[in-house]
Amino acid sequence: MPDSEHHSQRHPIVIDRHQACEYGLEAATMIAVLNEFCVYQPSQIRNQFRWFRLDNTQAQILFPFWSTFDLDRVVQQLRGQGVLLIASAPFSSSGELRFAFNRRIEQEANQSGETSARGQYSEGRNTNFSSPIAPNWQPNADTLARIREHGIPEQFVRALVPEFVTYWRERGDTSRAWGAKFQSHALRQYRQFQTDQARQQRQQSQQTTLPPNWQPDHQVVAQLRAEDIPLNYIDECATRFRLYYHETGTTSASWGMVFYSWVKKDWQEKETPFLPNKKPVSMTNQWQPAAHTVEYLEKLDIDPQFIDDCVAEFVHKWIENGSFRNNWGDLFCQHVSKQWTYFREGVTVNPTATIINNDWAPTPECIELLKTQCEMDETFIASQIPEFILYWRNRGEPKHSWDSIFIRHLKYVWAKQHQLINHSTGNELANQSHERQQSGDPKRSTRDISLEERLTDRSWAY
Repeated sequence: MPDSEHHSQRHPIVIDRHQACEYGLEAATMIAVLNEFCVYQPSQIRNQFRWFRLDNTQAQILFPFWSTFDLDRVVQQLRGQGVLLIASAPFSSSGELRFAFNRRIEQEANQSGETSARGQYSEGRNTNFSSPIAPNWQPNADTLARIREHGIPEQFVRALVPEFVTYWRERGDTSRAWGAKFQSHALRQYRQFQTDQARQQRQQSQQTTLPPNWQPDHQVVAQLRAEDIPLNYIDECATRFRLYYHETGTTSASWGMVFYSWVKKDWQEKETPFLPNKKPVSMTNQWQPAAHTVEYLEKLDIDPQFIDDCVAEFVHKWIENGSFRNNWGDLFCQHVSKQWTYFREGVTVNPTATIINNDWAPTPECIELLKTQCEMDETFIASQIPEFILYWRNRGEPKHSWDSIFIRHLKYVWAKQHQLINHSTGNELANQSHERQQSGDPKRSTRDISLEERLTDRSWAY
């Protein structure tokens, strides 16, 4: 009986707990079996790695609990995690596995100059046990080659190393595959970089210089007048505003918002003791934007329903903050404009309405919007997906943008979990709101509906 067969039949499999936590139980099982297999088998040294061959007969002895397709799956997982190097076709088709553990032979690594006499750390050395990341850690050539396959420039990759090392040294975690971790980190960072670049290009394409005879529209003027700013002062600011931006050649996608901020800042910095100041007040649950505020936002081509959806989130944010302000309308305009920008960039709209699929998932841009703008945890977002799919699969209604429906749903759940709903009357208000939505009561405006009713309103789902 061959040594490998005798060994596999007489000895239990000893699985490293840390490996099971880091790579998963199946991967840790394969690592344990292959480590013992390598002790009894001849090897070939190539490119500073020790290579082994596992044939079909040996695989059936060592892994009787897996099919050939299971072996391929676990092998590819370990390859992707940077534990194994593979030099053969899939096992299910070739009947053999040529592999090497991703750790170089120490003597040859020293001779090749990859590890200096002063103990320069190289990823892939001493990776047979978990250890903290070294302060002078660098990705090896194999890791860089795998990253280059994704079209990521090496200069971009090298710039990520210091931050990566600092982060993991501060955490104090240990790992056997720092190269695999770095590869995943580089892929995430490059995708984010590409997303940011595309967003900036879209914004720049929509920006224009200030027209020669530009004047603030009546909505902007009305909003400034509501802040007790005199009309003659607004006209004076418009003259200086045109002169400044014509000379600088600055571009913008919304000159009205730029002018509004210009006048507000200039007015607040100006000493006007002879004019009555508007008294700062705190945010309340009953707060609603003024009519001219909503009209101004609608003129910016922002969906009225989207403006309504932002009220509950805005109220909760500032109640939690506990601030006293005299410009709640101004802050609400800034909040809605910023949310609308991210919403337009992060929601996918299909030209043809479709029914939701069982494997539907929100786009990365949609998740980023919920995380950065709504401050939702990624675990919370993921936990809402199955129920969302089940609900809409049962209804069977086609929609143009499932991302949009999902964002509205999570905002409702988010507000409810943050205790903005009066739980003693929540169900009654929800039923009343639903009945009004079903009957299509046209006599009630948005500003006539209380905050509790708005938060319990599920009309978006009908």
